[in-house]
Amino acid sequence: MSVTAAKKKPSKQIDLFDLAKNIISNIGVGIYIVQRGKFVYISPLYSKFTGYSDPELLDKNSLDRVHPDDKAMVREKAVKSLKGKYPESYEYRYIRKNGDTMWILEMITSITYKGHRATLGSFMDITERKRIEETLLRSEEKYRSILESIREGYFELDLDGNYTFANEANCRYLGYTKEELIGMNYRRHMDEETAKKLYKPYLELYRTGKPIDALELESIRKDGTKAIHETSVSLIRNSKGNPVGFRGVSRDVTERKNMEEALRQSVEKYRNILENMQEGYFEIDLTGTFTFVNDAECRNIGYSREELIGMNHRQFQDEKTAKNMRRIFTNVYLTSQPVKLLDIEIIRKNGTKGFNEISISLIRDNEGTPIGFRGISRDVTERRQMEETIRQSEEKYRTIIDEMDEWYFEIDLTGNIVFINDAVARSVGYSLKQLIGINYRSFIKKDQAGELYKIFRQVYETGEPTKSFPYEFIRPDGTITLFELSIFPKLDGEGKVFGFRGIGHDITERKRTEQQLNYIATHDPLTGLPNRILFMDRLKMALAQAKRNGQKLAAMMLDLDHFKNVNDTLGHMVGDQLLKEISLRLTGRLRQNDTISRLGGDEFIILLPAIERVEDSIEVAEIILSSFQQPFTCDDNKITSSVSIGIAIYPDDCEDIDSLLKNADMAMYYVKAHGRNGYHFFANIKSYQSN
Repeated sequence: MSVTAAKKKPSKQIDLFDLAKNIISNIGVGIYIVQRGKFVYISPLYSKFTGYSDPELLDKNSLDRVHPDDKAMVREKAVKSLKGKYPESYEYRYIRKNGDTMWILEMITSITYKGHRATLGSFMDITERKRIEETLLRSEEKYRSILESIREGYFELDLDGNYTFANEANCRYLGYTKEELIGMNYRRHMDEETAKKLYKPYLELYRTGKPIDALELESIRKDGTKAIHETSVSLIRNSKGNPVGFRGVSRDVTERKNMEEALRQSVEKYRNILENMQEGYFEIDLTGTFTFVNDAECRNIGYSREELIGMNHRQFQDEKTAKNMRRIFTNVYLTSQPVKLLDIEIIRKNGTKGFNEISISLIRDNEGTPIGFRGISRDVTERRQMEETIRQSEEKYRTIIDEMDEWYFEIDLTGNIVFINDAVARSVGYSLKQLIGINYRSFIKKDQAGELYKIFRQVYETGEPTKSFPYEFIRPDGTITLFELSIFPKLDGEGKVFGFRGIGHDITERKRTEQQLNYIATHDPLTGLPNRILFMDRLKMALAQAKRNGQKLAAMMLDLDHFKNVNDTLGHMVGDQLLKEISLRLTGRLRQNDTISRLGGDEFIILLPAIERVEDSIEVAEIILSSFQQPFTCDDNKITSSVSIGIAIYPDDCEDIDSLLKNADMAMYYVKAHGRNGYHFFANIKSYQSN
């Protein structure tokens, strides 16, 4: 055997060495050994991954090329892995020789190398995987951000109808937080009928896969209010194509539905107005053909609605009028300026002629393009005939009628009506024929006739007008209407007064409103009794009268006993009813000139003016106490109540209002403190105190 042959390793040992070397070079994992914190071995693939050669890494610190932000984590993970029974993999960033950052998946274990303890590490490049993960994460965040920012609601349900995802818009629609909604079943925010209605299309979607498009549903928000959603839903399938749930987009159309309903009601409202108003209303297209008319317009022209729709306006006008109307319509079209109060002559279906007073304006579509005309018409045939008669007799009447909307009338020196305008006839409920020739005394109260006569005489004697004096008019049905009139003298050619003319307007509603406001300002809204303001006014008057006449008066302060128990046990509504019943009973027990007022809560005060002696107030107090002996019936409840009464007398106890009220209040609280259900005089309290 030669020396060379003797040095050769056994064939089997050479095969195993080559195999291990081949595996290390081709398994796709870099291998390294670290001893005492420094590299003592790196595999060729490790060098290839990092770009560093053996001399650049061997005997160098193993953490030198780790990304600075990851060094502490790598050190911690390495220590934890070496201590554990089973090694754990961890990820970190590594700085390659060319300066690029690569992501590493590493696992280490403890070994013995050349007789000493060392660390064996496997080093895998996962940069591409991390890049894909980052791309997927950004994509997911992008689309999640889109879903969260869109105005429409987006949701996902499992096959049982439980929410697995909902965006912020969907949460706002339903009034729930995302935490509350996830896991909730859709039936929770729907009534039973809606849930049943929804089940069928969802079942059909599950069976056929055909999406649900624009399904309207009513939901119940968390706060109990109702909302209407327009929802589109499609299937969610897994990787095998099997249905696993539903995804949908919903739009809150509550406001739109409310607007549609309001619009529908508005259209219906104004259509009813158009159909019931006395004036005619019509719409025509740009060729002059009717597209809409109300009943009044049909009556004006004498055709039915079916006959008028589609008819051209020229068909019931003579040639001259038709040409004039064409010119007017053209001008409205070109200028967009409406025409008001235009008189036109028409030929009715029966061949008779009439006059309509019309106002015309332009109709535009949503883009502002003119598409036709609308108009209001009024049959003024009778008025035109009257105007002609008036013009022939007195030209001035035409100006008055044309220019005044208020009352206008003329009266001769004996008080007989010689002329009135339509406004008077409409206001007082008489026709023109009924009013002409009637004396003004027929429409006023007898006690006002003398006063009105003085006004007319004053105008006659001075030649000066009298303006804005009130006048009560008696209608044919007996009701009284209030007017405000101004009277002017009618002068002849020589300047002598030969009659009167006047203008006026109805102030009934204004006076009624003033009375209502005055009542509200001076009376308690619950009981209708005088309030503190009215009571104080009457007390001042009574006190002044008592001083003048040397009389007495009494102030009685009343407070209900244990009234709070009624409110606490039976409720405030029953308490309010009890206050009303007590007010009625007390009012019925008092004299006509006595005043009972509710000061607030369960506290009342009574004014007894012009009493002769103190004993008169005792009689009233005993009457009040006896009136409480019978129970009060309030909403099927029999309530027994009592009252504590404090009495102060003028001038015995004091001589001013504030002291009088204060003393009555003190006397009432004395009764409260000594058993309730009785009355006491302030004077007696003073005597007790002095004793």
